[in-house]
Amino acid sequence: MLDEHLSRPAAVEPPVTAPEEQAADAWPAVEVAHPGGQAPVLLLCDHAGRRIPARLGRLGLPEAELDRHIAYDVGAAEVTRALAGLLDAPAVLCHVSRLVIDPNRLPGDPSSIPTISDGTSIPGNHAVDAEEAKRRMRLFFVPYHRAVAREIARLRRRVGVPVIVSIHSFAAILNRMWRPWQVAVLWDKDPRLAQLVLAGLRGDPALAVGDNEPYSGRYPVPYSIPFHAERRRLPHVTFEVRQDLIETRSGAEAWAARLAEALRGPLADPLTRRRLET
Repeated sequence: MLDEHLSRPAAVEPPVTAPEEQAADAWPAVEVAHPGGQAPVLLLCDHAGRRIPARLGRLGLPEAELDRHIAYDVGAAEVTRALAGLLDAPAVLCHVSRLVIDPNRLPGDPSSIPTISDGTSIPGNHAVDAEEAKRRMRLFFVPYHRAVAREIARLRRRVGVPVIVSIHSFAAILNRMWRPWQVAVLWDKDPRLAQLVLAGLRGDPALAVGDNEPYSGRYPVPYSIPFHAERRRLPHVTFEVRQDLIETRSGAEAWAARLAEALRGPLADPLTRRRLET
């Protein structure tokens, strides 16, 4: 069913801005940043924003909860935009809160529209029926993934085999446990780019770099990378950066520069590029 939604001809695709909701809210659900980028790379930011349609009434949550990681990936959008500029690469960002519907989870999975997140009950999701779940998928999940698919198609026409880089962030403390990693590299069946990037980041002795920790890229938890990259055998990697390091603009820009440096070597080397493309 998802393939059918995402593969309709461009002529009949609805706008990615989900106008049924945004007539009242006047904000874009999906952003394509640095659209003219010439690098053979596409950046994804699944959890860029914390926006919630007005009709959902903030899902019954106080504003303070929407400032937390349960609503979005703090700092990830700023890192993504800065990295897009440094690499000269396009980026697709989803600005709908992961509490409305998580674009990095398979629709229908309990984590797709969570009723509880990091100990916080989400009142507005407790009575979501099948019709409402489909509505959220149609208005927000599908437009984001269509935008990603369109950018991949454009890159494939221009460069052949694009590289997909997904940007996330993680809370420094979860369940009262301190997480010492500053950055993590996530991957599943295809380690080609991930191992090169890991080696580059670990060249800095001041960094604690997680290899599939504190989160794992292993199936079936994520959705975006398996759907858009793994099944097409496109080279890819996912970064998770600790949120306290990127919650300011200067921090986000500094980490974008660090990630850009880790990516440039593998992407600039012709032999490595050939290996990634086979």
